[in-house]
Amino acid sequence: MEAISIGKSIAIKTGQKIDPNQELIGQGLANIFGSITQSYPVSGSFSRSALNLHSGAFTGVSNVISSLIIVLTLYFFTPLLYFLPKAVLASVILMAVLSLINVKGFVKAWKASWVEGLIAITTFIVTLIFAPHLEIGIIVGVSLSLIVYLYNNMRPRVVSLSMADDFSLRSARRYSLQECGYISALRFDAPLFFANSTFLDDTIVKVIAKKPKLKHFLIVCNGINDMDYSGAEALKNVVDKVRARGFGISFSGLNEKVIRILERMDVKKFIGEENIFPTQVDALETLFFQTHEAGDTNVLACPLLNYMPLDPDKRQAQRIPLVQKLEKMEPHLAILTPTVGTEDARRYILEKKIKKKKPRS
Repeated sequence: MEAISIGKSIAIKTGQKIDPNQELIGQGLANIFGSITQSYPVSGSFSRSALNLHSGAFTGVSNVISSLIIVLTLYFFTPLLYFLPKAVLASVILMAVLSLINVKGFVKAWKASWVEGLIAITTFIVTLIFAPHLEIGIIVGVSLSLIVYLYNNMRPRVVSLSMADDFSLRSARRYSLQECGYISALRFDAPLFFANSTFLDDTIVKVIAKKPKLKHFLIVCNGINDMDYSGAEALKNVVDKVRARGFGISFSGLNEKVIRILERMDVKKFIGEENIFPTQVDALETLFFQTHEAGDTNVLACPLLNYMPLDPDKRQAQRIPLVQKLEKMEPHLAILTPTVGTEDARRYILEKKIKKKKPRS
């Protein structure tokens, strides 16, 4: 474990690729053949590796040269170095090891996530305390990372979506956006398995209590990259409960692996082919007219199809002419017929597209 960690840290510095399996095979063979000649156990040395890197050595020839120098020193120069203070040797090693400490890595890890930064700092401190037993620091770091990973997957992020100013569906809370009262678009950002299988159901219950006019749920599954038996059963139970309460439910962005699991467990058939869409766009084009009431079938008034921030000032700044709005929208929104605008506006867009396609003479 220690040797692999040393190799990876140096590989990052040098830009080389390290194969842990090949490294373990090499060390195992070295120890097997070394035992025949009664040699010491073979492993990677953190201090020697750091010195080699600091000295500019990149190949195994450096070990051969180092061995020859050690033999010559033992035979001829030992009396001269006998009274050399150990602090002098320690300073040589420290100067080489300091080059492997990546302070910017700690800062970047903290900026990305304070939890990751805290794990990195904790691992570093534990490694210093228990040195030279580096494996203790490694075990602590791996254990903390596993705990955080399991916690994040047990309590996944379920985001309510609305259209942002770049005309893509993003977190309504994060970007301060209004939410559609008829369709609740929820994105599940984690694999669906036994540890978090009930989390989606709890979120749906909260949304139902929050939106009195709600008619349909759209579960955006781009973040669900895996699913087990418990997750598939939980998904089936969610669909059953939602339909029993009188709401519709659809899914979009299911990958091939998840679809295969749903097919094997007959969950896909239970959901219905008509309720599974390849993309969010396809789902909204179908669900918009099915769910919105006659007086509210206006694309420019739906937060799922138009940028509608909570801030009135931002909303006022977005009131641009209809033609300019249609030009900025994704092409699929132009087919939402009379609710988008007049025939003249749609005809203008089509004519402009045709002119762009005509080759120049």
